[in-house]
Amino acid sequence: MRVPSFLQAFAALVLVSVSATAHAAGISISPLKFEYSIETGKETSGIVKVTNDTGKAITLYTSKEDFVAGDDSGTPSFVKPQNQGSDEYALSNWISIEDKNLTLAQGETREIRFKIKAPSNAEPGGHYGAIFFSPAPDKGQVAVVQRLGALVLVDVPGEANVSGNLSSFEVGSSSDSKFQAKSEFQNFPISFSARFKNDGNVHLKPTGKIELVDETGEVLKSVGKESVVNPQGVFIGEKLVDYLPVNDGFGNVLPKSERRFESLWEGFGYPVVNDDGTKTVKFKTLSEYYADKTAEKQRYLKFYESVHTRTVSRDITANLSLSYEGKDKIKKDFNDSETFSVTYEEQYVGVDYSVAVFGILILSCLGYYLLIVAPRSKERLKAELLESMRKEEKEGK
Repeated sequence: MRVPSFLQAFAALVLVSVSATAHAAGISISPLKFEYSIETGKETSGIVKVTNDTGKAITLYTSKEDFVAGDDSGTPSFVKPQNQGSDEYALSNWISIEDKNLTLAQGETREIRFKIKAPSNAEPGGHYGAIFFSPAPDKGQVAVVQRLGALVLVDVPGEANVSGNLSSFEVGSSSDSKFQAKSEFQNFPISFSARFKNDGNVHLKPTGKIELVDETGEVLKSVGKESVVNPQGVFIGEKLVDYLPVNDGFGNVLPKSERRFESLWEGFGYPVVNDDGTKTVKFKTLSEYYADKTAEKQRYLKFYESVHTRTVSRDITANLSLSYEGKDKIKKDFNDSETFSVTYEEQYVGVDYSVAVFGILILSCLGYYLLIVAPRSKERLKAELLESMRKEEKEGK
């Protein structure tokens, strides 16, 4: 795993017009996402930290928009309040920002407070918006209109409709964000696609895992990396696990939308300590993994054994378990399985053919001597003895 794609979008500048120059690459905000539960007529507040590392003072303008599901990857699509066809999930009009315009000195970090007040007639369920920060263009230049944003997700308690389902689970390959289902593989990575559909009116956060079981019934180990996030949902690291995480970045599925969660199997992971003391993860191929397992069972070769290579096809079953919390914190679980095959070069311990050929030659020589040479020698010796006895008889007469 990985930072969710919609958060990655906010970790970089969002370009909304074309130009030759841009000067806001040193601006950063945190956190990138806020989630609240607000009752009708009540309000809450939050703080966005904005940092200026552009190398000069900069003025930022704030704005707010609603957002809806843009595509099945979870990337949001932003809508200005006046362009909303329906305010069923709208939020931006509930948000008020403390500083509409602000100027930050070089290296300055400022906390920008905002408030959210749910109207007394607010619809129960999910409401979604974003707070944006846009730098002012340099004087006399046609600059890029750029902005950084933080997502705000609000749940209004009430008679909300909580309904989600696993719509599909597939194994295949992914290229340029396009997934293609397939069942036979010769190389890593292998992709797993789980589609989840939200039919309700509140956002859902389905999470789960995919266990890989080979045809011997063994659960494959160290196959995945799981994201580690702090209580605020900020990515802080990864850890090796014996499964492939599904939505370990805790991405949301917005109401009336479908989202595809992709899990990638890159191989069999193992930690590596770099020269600078940092830790990274590398991966073994199928050939390396099963060769190591063979080596664990048999550490030494007998004099007549050697290592050979053969092409092997092995069936692997991917078992998906996915769940989300519904009403009253009751979990709803989904399970599915897909079987696929992998082909790879396997090393195994077998008879050393050179030793076998040498042994066969020795046995053949021994057999030839015992069955042919020895009997002939015996007959020749017998004939020689008889001839000697005849000569002695003649000489005695």
